[in-house]
Amino acid sequence: MKNLSKLIIGIGGNVHSLDGLHPVEVANEALKKIETSNIHVDKVSSWYVSQPIPKSDQPNFFNCVAFCSSQMDEFDVLNKLQLVEYDLGRTRVNVNEPRSIDLDLIDFSGKVVNTKKLILPHPRAHLRKFVMEPIAELEPMWIHPINKLSAKFLSNELNNQIIMIYDKYKNFD
Repeated sequence: MKNLSKLIIGIGGNVHSLDGLHPVEVANEALKKIETSNIHVDKVSSWYVSQPIPKSDQPNFFNCVAFCSSQMDEFDVLNKLQLVEYDLGRTRVNVNEPRSIDLDLIDFSGKVVNTKKLILPHPRAHLRKFVMEPIAELEPMWIHPINKLSAKFLSNELNNQIIMIYDKYKNFD
């Protein structure tokens, strides 16, 4: 039997889906689909609201991270995530365009991979408070595989980026 790999998936979106679902609702659907794709969702962070990076006139993003486990390799996991995005209506036309769902493979058991198809750890994760803060919420001492700094340290270094815990009773749309 293959060993279980530990992975971190960044989940987010900033526009309603074609059928009118809020990005958090779309992401919750994505989590259900991930669970049926030989990827076990172990724990999920709180939801955070953040401004788009790079700055633009796009709507705010809603983000969380999921700590998961799987016996698949990193390329199969990436393919499954892209299938889930596609099943939920994600199309890729322009870089950094508004989207109802975005699934990023942030870390895969600490592996460092640099291919045309996949870069691990995610090349900008350590520069994004909306990634580091939820990781730090779940595992503050998670260590970035390249720069060897903890999620808590990296999140604290990104205090110039403003994020808030999402409260579904406040209007962030």
